[in-house]
Amino acid sequence: MFKAGFADNFAVQMRRTLAHLAVWGLFITFGALVSGKVFIIPGLLTGWLGSVIYFLLMCRRVKKSAELPHAQAIASMRAGWLIRFSFAISMLVLSVHVPWIDFWAAVVGLFSLHIVLMVNAVITVISGLIANVGKSNLKSGRE
Repeated sequence: MFKAGFADNFAVQMRRTLAHLAVWGLFITFGALVSGKVFIIPGLLTGWLGSVIYFLLMCRRVKKSAELPHAQAIASMRAGWLIRFSFAISMLVLSVHVPWIDFWAAVVGLFSLHIVLMVNAVITVISGLIANVGKSNLKSGRE
C-alpha cells in the first residue's frame, strides 16, 4: 500500500491534468473551426485522444509501481514505458493509413499532454516567482 498523502495528491494532480487536457482539446478543436481548417479536426482529436489514453496508462503504471517493492517497480516501469511507446507509435501508424486523418494534425494532438504539462510547469514557476518577489534573504554587499 502507498501512503494516503501520496494517493490523495496523485488523484488531485491526475484530475487536474485531465481537466487541462479537456480544455486543451476544446481549444484546439475550436481553433480549427474558427480558422476554417475543419479537415484537421479528426487528426487533432485522434492525437489528442491518444495523448489522453497515454496519460491514463502512465497514471495506472505509477499507481501500480508505488505499491510494488523497489525492484519490481523498476521492472514494471520499464515494461510500462514499452507499452506506452508502442501505443503512441500505433496511433501514428493509424493516422497514416486512415485517409481522413491528417498525419501532422495527429502528431500535434499526440503532443497535447506534453503541451499541457509544459504550460502547467511555466505557470507553477511564474506563480512561485511572483509569490517570492522581495523575500530574498540575501544581503547586498553595500552595508
